[in-house]
Formats: sequence, structure tokens, C-alpha cells
Amino acid sequence: MSLSRFSNTYAEAKERFLTVAQKRNIAVKSYEHPLTGPSGEALSTDVALIGPASASRILILESSLHGVEGYPGSALQVGALEEIDLPQDGDVALLLVHAINPWGFAWNRRFNEDNIDLNRHFIDWDAPGTLDNPGYRDIADFVIPTDFSEEALAESDAKLEAYRAEKGDLAFRSAIKLGQYSHPDGLYYGGLTPSWSAKTVQNIANDFLRNARFCGLIDVHTGLGPFGFGECLSGMAPDSDEGKRCTAWYGDVAHTKSPKTDYAGSAASILDGYKRAAPWPVWTPIGLEFGTRDPKTVRDAVRFDGWLHLNRDTAGSKADAVKAKLLHAYYPAEPEWREAVMTRGLEVLRLGLAGISAA
Repeated sequence: MSLSRFSNTYAEAKERFLTVAQKRNIAVKSYEHPLTGPSGEALSTDVALIGPASASRILILESSLHGVEGYPGSALQVGALEEIDLPQDGDVALLLVHAINPWGFAWNRRFNEDNIDLNRHFIDWDAPGTLDNPGYRDIADFVIPTDFSEEALAESDAKLEAYRAEKGDLAFRSAIKLGQYSHPDGLYYGGLTPSWSAKTVQNIANDFLRNARFCGLIDVHTGLGPFGFGECLSGMAPDSDEGKRCTAWYGDVAHTKSPKTDYAGSAASILDGYKRAAPWPVWTPIGLEFGTRDPKTVRDAVRFDGWLHLNRDTAGSKADAVKAKLLHAYYPAEPEWREAVMTRGLEVLRLGLAGISAA
């Protein structure tokens, strides 16, 4: 049954989400995107609330911040609609934010319509300061292969390995994945003005979080960690109040600001984005990251997709092969992976609901 919750396209995922919400008589508010999908289909972020609109304790389950990673998050949201029930006379609600990056989801891109990585995008727009990643500037000319070929990849790899040998592993990972604001057509670009998705996060906060005193966020991702394992990630130090709440709610949590972390972290993540959009509640946000393939396979898929972004008018039949690599990296087809995602995802969701109920 749980495997039937997984979709093959954005359009299918959207239809499945809306159909299950309708069966439960749960209203959906849709935020329409100005662009369309590959078949001309309408794009939107669709939001459903399980529980009372007056609730002061709201847990958000969000999918598709990173576009192509939206498939398992969407499946979990369908599972939540089918399995989670909250009393209308209670004080807890579950807010399902389906496809916050609908363009990336529909076009099977990790980034959005402006090539922005939305998990490096949520800076304080009123005081942006100086955003810079000198490491990315060092590798910008060779991190994206010059062609979709093993030869071009090997040439790019050799230059990256030389950089790693000189600067160290953490500097290497930070250069690639920390986020950068100098190369709009590069990888992990954070953007310099608020995107459609950032404005939509603000609209969702205004429309649904006005009564909230306590908020949690589970933002679903794939591509990092052991195959099928779902790890909770906090953007705060483990000894901070927020970090302690994350640990109390979810148990083992990886804190990206811990000195012991293996994660490079990212600047201006969605965890910060919701806190800026709705600063009035007490927040306990996490990313839920499901492992897929080995790190190089995942990284190479993004790099080749970066090549396709730069060469989409001349890529021809290579475009389909690039997208197949990206889906292989971020959305495994193996049934055991999808079963593990559903089991762990619903477990984390229930832990989050228990945590916010006791807040």
C-alpha cells in the first residue's frame, strides 16, 4: 500500500495529494506559480491543514525544496493525509506544504526556475551583508564538466582532487556545497533577491501561522547518508535551546553547527527562512535527509545537470540521460528504499507531533 503513494512525475504527485485531501474533506490552498511544467501543466504549491485552524501548536511537513527531491516528501504527505488524524477541538495541527519548489519538481531539477538552490537562499533580505564563498570562486571554472562524458568528468575530477589535496576535505566540501552568490549559472547559487518560493513561504506564514505559539518544521530531502536511512538534521548547535529541543523531540540529531559534525552545512537555509517569515512562535525545525547513493554519484549527477543547464539548447538526447542520472541519485526506484522512506518518515512525523503536543 505505501508504495502506491510514490509518483513518477510532479503532475502525478500533485494529483495524488489533492485527491487524498479531497477524500478526507481537507481544504487545500494553492499558490499558483507563473510558469508551467514540461507538458504545459500548471504549477503550484498546495497547502493542506490537518487539525484546527486555531491551533497554537503547528508542525509543518514540507516537500520539494530541492525540486527533484520532492517525490519521497510528497509520498510522505500522502501517507500523512491517509494516516494522521488530529481532533478539531485540540490545539495541535499538521500543515502539509506540498512542492514549495514546484518548477524544480516538475522539471526534475534540484534548483528552481532561476537556478537558485533554495536551501542557500533564505538570507535576511533587509540586511544581506556580504555574501561570499571564495572557495567556490576557486573551483567555478572546472566544477561543472565541459561535456556529458566520462572524459570531461575525469578532467573536472582531477582538478577538484588537486583542490582537495591543497585545501583539505572540509574546505573542499564547503567550496562546493556551502552556497555561493557570485555565479548565477553555477552550482548551489543562493540568489540575490527573493524568489517566488521565498515569497510563498512568507505568504504561507501569513495565512496559516498567525495564531502559532510553537512551530515545528520537517523539511524532507534526499541524497545524503546511507541508503534508505533517514537522519534528522538541526541547523543549530546541540547546546542551544533549539538544538536541545530537536534532540528531545527526535532523539539522535545531527547538528550542522556542532564542532564534531561531518556536514559542511549551508548558509541561509529554509530552517532560517521560516523563522524569519514567522518570528513570533518558538521554532523547532529540522531537515529529514534520506540517504541514496554514494556521495560522488550524487555530486556528479548535480554537476552534469549543471552542464545541461548551460547547454540545454544543444544537449539533444543527452538531456534524458542527464535526468536519468539525477533521478537515480535522488529518487531510487528500489522498493526497499521507498519502504524505508515511508516507515522512517512516518516515524519522524509522529515524533514531531508528540514533541509539539508537549511544547
